[in-house]
Amino acid sequence: MSTTGEDASQVGSAVSASALSSMFQALAGLRNRAAVTLMLGCFAAAVVVAGVFGALLGGFGIFVGGLLALILYFTGINAAGVLQMDVACNRPLRGAVDALIYGLLCIPKVIGLAILLGLVALAVYIGLAVLLFICKLPWLGPVLFTGVFPLAVVVAGLTGIALFLAFALAICAIWEGASITAAISRSLAILRIRLVETTALFFVVWVLSAFVSALVFGILVLGLLPALGMAGGILGGGMGGIGGMGDMGGMGAMGAILGGMSMGGGGYVLAGGIGSGILWALALALVLQVWLLGQNLVYLRVADGLDASATEDAIRGQLADVRRKAGELAQKAKDAGERARAQVEQANAQRKAAAQQPPAPPTPPATAEVQPPAAAAPPGAFCPKCGAGIDRADLFCGGCGQRLR
Repeated sequence: MSTTGEDASQVGSAVSASALSSMFQALAGLRNRAAVTLMLGCFAAAVVVAGVFGALLGGFGIFVGGLLALILYFTGINAAGVLQMDVACNRPLRGAVDALIYGLLCIPKVIGLAILLGLVALAVYIGLAVLLFICKLPWLGPVLFTGVFPLAVVVAGLTGIALFLAFALAICAIWEGASITAAISRSLAILRIRLVETTALFFVVWVLSAFVSALVFGILVLGLLPALGMAGGILGGGMGGIGGMGDMGGMGAMGAILGGMSMGGGGYVLAGGIGSGILWALALALVLQVWLLGQNLVYLRVADGLDASATEDAIRGQLADVRRKAGELAQKAKDAGERARAQVEQANAQRKAAAQQPPAPPTPPATAEVQPPAAAAPPGAFCPKCGAGIDRADLFCGGCGQRLR
């Protein structure tokens, strides 16, 4: 009876001796001459481009040359990873041009993957920061900190390991041809169901890579000392800058080249610096082949029989919700902007219309109506109000007080 789905994929997910021993196939990555050649060529081109742009264009050239060097560097890594994936899947190796083009096209996907995982890490650290701010409460804060601090240590450590493994597995999925969403869903499904097996297999690959690294760089270091001594004795002084011993690898080669050009070391120092840079780049390329093939082998083994469709559907649904909410917010912002613009246009139109109207003539001030004084009463007359007799010289009626004039 066959089983499918994420629950059934737990069958056989325990770490076994055969699974651990199968990781020794990663050493076969050293024999992939096409991957080594492409990576070494991209590394060498990156060094040359950075040096030429920096020498010809100055500060701006250093920026442009550095950017192009990074593109070449990661193109070489992706191209070698794609070729090692062909080996891990027992497929015929694709051509060098196809591998380089595919490696270049993988760079935007890898950048998008790194951004998404970085946002996840940021969300986790923001949550931890909120808990630590709560611990600032008086009296209760120190009590809470006794539990929050170990929790923060464990969560931060698990987050770092999980994101590293997720990034490594997702890159392999991208090399296999998956999209960013599919790569993330597969890596999450693997870590949720087969975390222990994945960690154990990656540990074996790390040990193998460390062994090859110690062997390769040990050969270079042990051979560099007598070679420098003999070169200095036979060819003359100024050869001590060759090899890059004090600059952690291939960066010392560029320092030796520039130092030989500026200190008058002659063509020997320049040639020795270039040769030393090629040696360190070759050593790095060889060590990375073991890691790349081992990484692909781990991914293919832990992803075998795993159905990540449910996880991918959930991620697609969440991304759709995020896009929908972002669209709603954008539409609301657009509507608010249109309303504000309409209000501004209406206010401008009103001001313009008011400015075009002729001014109204000024209205004369209102004046109080002046009542003419009453005519003087003739002699022997009577008050018009009460009929009392009045005199010509009277201003008011003596009976009722009526004003007479």
